[in-house]
Amino acid sequence: MPRWATGPCNLSDVPSGLYLHMVVLVASACVAWSERTPEQLAAIMNCSKHERHTRNYDYMEGGDVRIRQLFSRTQWFLTIDDDGNINGTQDATNCYSILEIRTVSEGGILAIKGVKSQYYISMNRTGLLQGKKIYNENCNFKEIFLENFFNAYSSAKETGNGKDMFIALSQKGRPLRGKKTRREHITSHFIPMKCREEERTSV
Repeated sequence: MPRWATGPCNLSDVPSGLYLHMVVLVASACVAWSERTPEQLAAIMNCSKHERHTRNYDYMEGGDVRIRQLFSRTQWFLTIDDDGNINGTQDATNCYSILEIRTVSEGGILAIKGVKSQYYISMNRTGLLQGKKIYNENCNFKEIFLENFFNAYSSAKETGNGKDMFIALSQKGRPLRGKKTRREHITSHFIPMKCREEERTSV
């Protein structure tokens, strides 16, 4: 179980600066949701439904599946568009930000796929993030639960000069090359957020 989902934390153990930053992040996400119209919420639910009934990759059957949006510590939702481009958006209703996160093997190894675009996130040996229609080993990422209650996602196959390379979005919402990323950088930190349809089905 991810540590952020195991139960309430003791806020007295959280440094005041980090606590304030967490409050701002959560408040930003809540505002994004609260300002959505019924039409926008319906659009998000329709995006989620698109992939839920498509199971055409038997090699990953049986793995844990989550429908999520990855909200970065730099205030962007990760997106994969119809051309396989990976970017950030601050529009919480953007259908390209709805992701299927599937466990593919033990040790927290995941594949991340855009529900609408049907592209997997992959990272090549130079650390370039790109979308792939066909799943391969470059699409495997290790989910790391950080001490600050965020998650990080490093390539399970490739390293840069022996160091892990992470999925990361810059302050401008642009993907960073893996060789320029580090576990401690805020650009590599994400909160997996439940989509509204997922919340209803998990109750």
